[in-house]
Amino acid sequence: MKDFDLLPGEECVKETGGDCWETPGTFRSQVPGKYLFTNQRIIFVGNGVIEKLRVKFEISYSEIQSVTPYRVVFFSTGILIRMKNGDSYRLSLRKRDQYIAMIQNYMEGTA
Repeated sequence: MKDFDLLPGEECVKETGGDCWETPGTFRSQVPGKYLFTNQRIIFVGNGVIEKLRVKFEISYSEIQSVTPYRVVFFSTGILIRMKNGDSYRLSLRKRDQYIAMIQNYMEGTA
């Protein structure tokens, strides 16, 4: 993903399309984009015509407090991530159970 550089020792594990429904300090709304899962963090870059308005964020596995599934409207694709600092993110990905397991493994340092 061209919007982020990998850190020393960081490797890309999976790249996939998905939606973001909530980031800290924003209203809940659907933002489609791309997720990059590395061995150190989750990176999201939203699709958008104007660069300044495009949603971008990264989540370090070491800062995650909990990861739980939730329903997005009628679909079982949601992943709620609560951070140790109280922030929360709502991600939406197909095959969410696979991503929840991967995130939990990296949180525990066993991946």
